[in-house]
Amino acid sequence: MRLTRKKPQLIFKLATGLCAFTLLGPVTALAADGLSYSYLQVGYVNLNIDEVGDSGSLLDDIDNGGGWAASGSFAISPNWFAFTQYSVTDSDVSFTDDQSLYFNSNTDINRLDLGFGFHSAMSKTTDLVFRIAYTDVDTDGFNFGGSSDTSLNDLNDDSSDGYFVDAAIRSQFTERMEGSLGLRYTDLEHIDNLSLIANVMHEFTPKVGLNFSLEAGNDISSFLIGLRYSF
Repeated sequence: MRLTRKKPQLIFKLATGLCAFTLLGPVTALAADGLSYSYLQVGYVNLNIDEVGDSGSLLDDIDNGGGWAASGSFAISPNWFAFTQYSVTDSDVSFTDDQSLYFNSNTDINRLDLGFGFHSAMSKTTDLVFRIAYTDVDTDGFNFGGSSDTSLNDLNDDSSDGYFVDAAIRSQFTERMEGSLGLRYTDLEHIDNLSLIANVMHEFTPKVGLNFSLEAGNDISSFLIGLRYSF
């Protein structure tokens, strides 16, 4: 996957709009009871990315692959938080190059998400959450940013970056159970993906919980099972 600079004007407008919403909205509202925006999490992740290149068959599939992910979220004000996630999954990659030659390889898929979010309480137990993030996906070794090489023959020099924005409703269902449901738009290389996002977490204690997250879209889908420590 090669680098194409992803609509910086749109990212700026989204960020500006979110800031405007903050100024006009209930910025003094804290998080709903039981919901923490400061946590660390590690767990198992399964990632599937399907991409079609310019010719319609340039990159056929980065297939299902399992691996690990580490993530964190950190409250930086009563309503704002920063978050990040890094994952490595083992996947089978198959593609057809410009000369219609078919290649198949087993490789690692490395993904970094880095962004910030805003939340506002809708009720005592429910928040409305918006997020925007830079996302970078590389094969067989992580390289920050994109690659100037437009060929996929060298999988070691294959990188792609972009962004995603999402919105979700997050709620504390019971004393020991929370969950969220929302939509995410991802713009990554040739992928424009709209996906459903959801998570459910069972809290063993107020600080420790087992979390299950899901992203379901046409081009990008994943699920994660992780242990979360909130603080």
